[in-house]
Amino acid sequence: MAKLFRHICAKLSEYIITNSTSREKIKQKWNYLNELGLFNFIEKTFICYISIFDFRKPEINLAITAIVKDEAPYLREWIEFHKLVGVEKFFIYDNGSTDNSREVLLPYIECGDVIYQYYPGSCAQCPAYTDSIIKNRHKVKFMAFVDVDEFITPIMHDNILDFIYYLEKKIPHKIDAVCISWLLHGFNGHYEKPEGLVCENFSKCDFKAGGNQHVKSIVRPKSVIACNNPHYFIYKLFSKVVNASGADMYGPFNKPYHDVIRVNHYWTRSYTEMQEKIHKGRATCNEKRENRPYIPDYLSTDEDTSMLKFIPLIKEKLKIN
Repeated sequence: MAKLFRHICAKLSEYIITNSTSREKIKQKWNYLNELGLFNFIEKTFICYISIFDFRKPEINLAITAIVKDEAPYLREWIEFHKLVGVEKFFIYDNGSTDNSREVLLPYIECGDVIYQYYPGSCAQCPAYTDSIIKNRHKVKFMAFVDVDEFITPIMHDNILDFIYYLEKKIPHKIDAVCISWLLHGFNGHYEKPEGLVCENFSKCDFKAGGNQHVKSIVRPKSVIACNNPHYFIYKLFSKVVNASGADMYGPFNKPYHDVIRVNHYWTRSYTEMQEKIHKGRATCNEKRENRPYIPDYLSTDEDTSMLKFIPLIKEKLKIN
């Protein structure tokens, strides 16, 4: 019976016209049914919808969920930056790190800033995100889902929440999720890993980014059924999902919009660091990442100044010069 249902779902999705925004939503849900299974999907949908009867005020206004593997050298900078822009809590899923990631995180765990969970296994990113959504649906008002090489950087506001509230007034509408464009940063001429901050050493970027249109999401967990894509989630019906300009969103891609807020994505770091990243593989699937030849100015043709005001503050927090 389950096989027949999946077959019907697959055939129906083949006939859905993808350039229709309303049908794009339907297609997304059918595809999710195929991947997750009918009963699992029904269970998660039911749990999500009954959450509307829970009137507890969220304990945390803004949090981040991330899955990490062997990211110890970068964790403190990433955490301290996001604390500066208003993140109150970090839900860290450790996908089998063999370095000293947990030791680096221990002071943050002990003070309550980080909730740490060891989460080994392949293809773990979407299950980890779904686990965090379910566990924190009533605790967190807004949850961002980004990697440790991604820095959510407000341009026109002091912090991320101020941007979200600005957008809600601009639309005007209660926002269930906002999708923020990547700004890809490349080698900046670094073959070997340099000393110092990532956000200072890799300030050069590519605003065109080879046409890359991926987004990352900040969501109201109460509006999310589950995650089947790390860039764009499955939402309850009638949820308001928008990009950073306030326009409606229906999937994980959007014409890049960097003017108000952006995700500074330090995609390569140095060439040697990129090789380590390729060796680790992806958290979403068993495929290896695509390798790149060393071209010093790869993704490094433009200067990004958005992090300048944060760099002295991060250094102060980390007690470095």
